Amino acid sequence: MQWIAMITMLIDHVGLIFFPESEMFRIVGRIAFPLYSWFLVQGYIHTRNHKKYMVRLFWMACISQIPFTLALQASDLNVIFTLLVALIGLYAMDHVADQKYKALILIGVFVTAAAVPMDYGIYGVILIFMIRYFSGLKLIGLHLLLNLLYFLDNGPGYWIQLFSIAGTILIAYPVNYRAMNKTKWLYRSFYPAHLSILFVISYLMK
Repeated sequence: MQWIAMITMLIDHVGLIFFPESEMFRIVGRIAFPLYSWFLVQGYIHTRNHKKYMVRLFWMACISQIPFTLALQASDLNVIFTLLVALIGLYAMDHVADQKYKALILIGVFVTAAAVPMDYGIYGVILIFMIRYFSGLKLIGLHLLLNLLYFLDNGPGYWIQLFSIAGTILIAYPVNYRAMNKTKWLYRSFYPAHLSILFVISYLMK
């Protein structure tokens, strides 16, 4: 599953950088985010130290920002920041006992995701919460509803996002996370590494 996530993300970014007019690359790339979201949730469930998990994700996000900005000519924060914001929300849901404090954290999480420009933003955080608390047909149905709302809110130009449901179908039913997590160092480094390589290639081609 990690290989599917990495390859579909690579295809997406190759299309975005080198073939911006081709929709097929972007359609295939829609599979990646639900898979990365699932791995985030599974990592959260199985980690022994949630705070260390958050710190590691924070540094990954910081390291990835420069190659993300250069390779994709982006002005927003990269998707790992979105994963981190969602992770903070998940931690608050499960580990903050005071209901008022929990509510404040969750409000902060969703306001941040909606207000701060970041890849996938509020859409991504909502999907991660869906993956954490739902499975099977209910998860597929909720993600389909989210996609439809996203499409209606953003207009016809965002119809490609509807194809992300394919990624959710792959993880909607029980999957052996530990069996899927054997390439974790490659998986962790792949995001900044592939963006750096794509930037160098695109720069040399100019």
